[in-house]
Amino acid sequence: MIPIWVILLIVAIVILWILIWKIVIIPSISVTTDKASYDRSETVQIGGVLSDQTSAGIPGKTVIGAIEDPVGSVFPTIEVVTAADGSFATPWEIPDDAVGGTYTVTVSALGISASKTFSQMIQRVAGLAVWVPFK
Repeated sequence: MIPIWVILLIVAIVILWILIWKIVIIPSISVTTDKASYDRSETVQIGGVLSDQTSAGIPGKTVIGAIEDPVGSVFPTIEVVTAADGSFATPWEIPDDAVGGTYTVTVSALGISASKTFSQMIQRVAGLAVWVPFK
C-alpha cells in the first residue's frame, strides 16, 4: 500500500506543474515583409506575431526592430507594441541613398529574436539610376 503522504506529494507536484505551465510563457516571434524586393524610397511593410507556447498572441509587448544594410550599417531602431492578437506591423521607408543588395530585418521581444531578408534592387552609377537585380 502506498502511504498517503506519497499520494499527496504526487498530487501536489502535478498541481504545481499545471500552474507553472499556465504561468510560464515560452514565447516565439516571427517577422515578415510584404515583398521580397524593393526599389529606393519604397516602403517596406514589416510585420509579425509574438505568441506563446499555445500559439496564442501575446499583447502589449514592445518589439524592437533593427535593419542592417548589405555593408553592415544598422538603421535607427524601430519600436512597435503588439496588438491584442500578438501581431505587430510597422512601415520602414528605404532611404534614397540606400545601397543595393540584401537587407536584414531583425525583431526582438521577451529575449528572443527572428530575422528576415529582402533585396533593394536599384544601384546608382555616376548619378544615373540603373536597375541591377541582386540575389
